[in-house]
This record gives sequence, C-alpha cells and structure tokens, in this order.
Amino acid sequence: MNFKTILAGVYGFLGVSAFGKDAEGKSLLSKDQETLLEEKYGKKFLESFKEDLKKLEADGSSAESTVTEEVKADLEKEKEKGAKELKQAQERIANLEKENKQYEAQIELLGRNAAEDKGVVVDNANGSAMNRKFKPDMSLGFNQHINSVLNGKGAVVSGNDTIDTEQLHKEFGRYVSSEKFEIFKSLVGTTDSLQYMQTMITDKFEVRATHSHITSVLQSFIPKWTPKGKSAFTPLTIKQYPMKINVEIVPAEVIDECIGYLYDESLDPADMPIVKYIIEQLVKPKLDEEREYAFALGRHKDPTANADGGYTASEANDVCDGYLTQLCDIKRGGNTQGVNFLLDGKTLGTGAQLVTDIEKAVDEVKVNYKNKKMFIHCDPDIVLNYSRAYRDKYPNSKNQDGEKITVDYTNCVFGPIEGMRGTGAFFITPKENFRHLMSREPRDQKLRMQTADYTAKVFGEWREGVGFWLAEAIFAYIPDSLLNKLSPAGEQPSGL
Repeated sequence: MNFKTILAGVYGFLGVSAFGKDAEGKSLLSKDQETLLEEKYGKKFLESFKEDLKKLEADGSSAESTVTEEVKADLEKEKEKGAKELKQAQERIANLEKENKQYEAQIELLGRNAAEDKGVVVDNANGSAMNRKFKPDMSLGFNQHINSVLNGKGAVVSGNDTIDTEQLHKEFGRYVSSEKFEIFKSLVGTTDSLQYMQTMITDKFEVRATHSHITSVLQSFIPKWTPKGKSAFTPLTIKQYPMKINVEIVPAEVIDECIGYLYDESLDPADMPIVKYIIEQLVKPKLDEEREYAFALGRHKDPTANADGGYTASEANDVCDGYLTQLCDIKRGGNTQGVNFLLDGKTLGTGAQLVTDIEKAVDEVKVNYKNKKMFIHCDPDIVLNYSRAYRDKYPNSKNQDGEKITVDYTNCVFGPIEGMRGTGAFFITPKENFRHLMSREPRDQKLRMQTADYTAKVFGEWREGVGFWLAEAIFAYIPDSLLNKLSPAGEQPSGL
C-alpha cells in the first residue's frame, strides 16, 4: 500500500479532507489528531506518517491534492481485500478449533486403551506429530493391582507375582518416550543453588572467560591514539564432570508405597503409574539433595578399580568440585587469582557483632559492583542468626522485606543455599559470574531401564559442573574450619 492510499485512509479515519497549515503552507496535525492516530496505530506509525507527509509536500504540492478519486478507489479496494482476508482468517480459525476438538476426542479415546511401546501418534492438520499424554496400560498386572486396591476391591495378586518386570520395562519405555523432556527437566533441573547461577549449555569439558573487564575509558582529548582501558580480570576454569544414576528397585517392594501415595485425594491414579512414582517419588528427591551438596562441597575423585577389577559406586560428593571447594583451593594456594576474601582470619561474631560483621563485609565490595543487585550466597544459619540479631538490635524496626533480607542501605540480599548449611561461609558475586555448565539440554539426556527377574535397574547419564567466571568479581568469607575441611594443608589442590 503506497503512502497516498494511507493518507486517504487517515483522512477517512479522522473525518477530515485536509490538515491545518503552518506559516509555510505545510500540513500540520493538531494535538488531538496525533493522539487519535497514536492510540489507534501506535507511536511508531504516527512518527513515520508525519515524516512521509513532510517528504510528500517537500516539492511544494499539498497533501490533499494528491488524494484523487483514483486514490480513494484504491483505498476502497484495499478495504474490500482486507475484509475478505479477515473473513478467510476467521473461517480458518473456526476450522482449526473444530479439528482440535476432534483430535482431543480421539486422544481421549486412545487414552482409555493400551498403547504401543513408543506411544500412539496422531497427525494434525499441518502434518506434524502430536503425542498424547501418557496413560498407564491397564492391561498390565501391576496397574490392575493398584487400580483394584484403590477402588476397594483388594489385591488382584500378592507377593512377588504382583510385578512382572518385563511388563514394567515396557511401561517404562512408553513413559520415558511420551514424557522425556519433563522427566529430565525435573531430574536434572533447578536445585536450591542453581537459581542463583547462569546456566551454560556446552559440549566442552572446561570453559574460561574470553572477554575483558574494562576498568576505564574516559580521558581528556588529545589528537593522538592513547588507549586507556586495561584488562583487569583473571578468568577461572569451570569444569563439568560425567555423572550418572544407577538405581536398583524391586518393584514389588515399593508397590504398597505407591498405593499409599495415591490415597491422596488430590491425585488421579490414572496419572500416577508405578514407573512415574518410581522416578518422581524415589529417584528425584534424592538426586536433588545429593546434587545440591555436591555442587557446594564436592571434591572430584576418579573412580578406581577394586583388586578384582570391578568398581564400587562413588560417594555423591566425589562427582565434581563444588564451588566452596574451589574457593578453599584458591585460598589455600595463596590466592594468586585475586579473589576478594573478606574478614580474613576472623570468626563471625554473634548477636549485634554479627550484624556489624556482615555490614563490614558488604562495605568491602568494590565500588564498581555496589550498584548491582547481588545475593549474599550463604549458610542458611547465617540468615537466621542475622535476622534475630537485627531484631534484637533494632526491636522497633519492622522487616519490610519478608523472607528476602536486605543489608541496610545496600543492594545485597541474603540468598541462603541448603548445600552450604553448617559451613559458616558466604560469598557475594553477580549472577553472571556464578556459572552452571551442562553438556546438553534436558530433552537430550538419556534414561533407560533394564530388568532381571524381580529387579528393575534405572540408568541415566549426563555431564555438569559449577564454578565462577572471573576471580575479581568474587567477595568471599571462608572460615578456617571449612578451609581445613575442604582443602587441608599439605594437600595439593586440584586445578591449581
């Protein structure tokens, strides 16, 4: 649509045949007219329209003279075309809504019957696949058993015969196939500490910062090239480590737990097959807990073979170097990287002294970080003790922050992390400096099951790790007790 047609449309919308004129005879929109156009079409349209109008009259012609009968006819054609396209779009939407209801009805019908191992696929109007929501196969013995008990009919069978592990294997495959992304987003998802980190997806086993931190650029002018901004940063290496879960379950031993769980009236038994219960109620909570502590306190140890050539499962804290372990290693190694250690050699006080110590620590944050909102990542006990001490010191004050405790007159907010509980440590750093690495997105992770006799074995593998980007952006308090525990004197810290 050319501008003359748009101009004719604007005349029609405003109900005028011409605009007012300025001293030079150029068209001039009134404030009311500009307001109407901005409300109808937006500020960007208004500014573009005024600019095009100015260009149109640049050669001395008037805007109204360009709106001929031919232009008005073109406008009517555009209106008819627009009305036709709108009607066609409305018809398409109505047809799509009708087709969607048909697909929902078909999916509901399929959900009442057993599905093949890879699930049932329904093709929509655009030819793409749409997986139905997972439903348990009620022809399988363990699902019949659960359904019978929950409906007050008693157990269908008893003892180990309750579970056929080959059937469980088949059901597990269907469940993982239909719910894969949600399973791994849940299994390898956000823990307590990860909410404070910036996650990076990379296939590299190690990453380091590659961009500089500019310290200053402004200077007095002289007609010579005098570069000023020096790089002042120490990139730290962040590693990710191969991890796995190997969970062995005897389904017959957990089926009663599953049934008890399903007696919660808020749950629909049809949406909680035993395989979903195994993953969500047995595997996930323990994995969340152990990942959290490994991320904070872990010390990576390579698995070693036993005398017979076999291997023993490693401890959860052996899978990776935690962020507190890394800080302890840096401090033990002489801090050649330049981390800002706070209250060095001191023990945090109690009561009013604790409030003073925290305020002093926050005051040591460098001036170029003071305008950034940052978390004081810490032992949850520090937050509790600080809050009580602050209440006792200022009994007439009211906590306006609720659970988010802010240190007075600063941008620092306490961020308690369960993995740091009992350490007495804390550190302050911007979120972009606190990193979490993953080898791939959760949707690409692998989860599988093998069965033998009455045992089911769940397998899962992935890589991840945590760490810091730049040393100078870390402000940390590490008590001597934690330093001696995580990086004992005389031991060569890893990675240094």
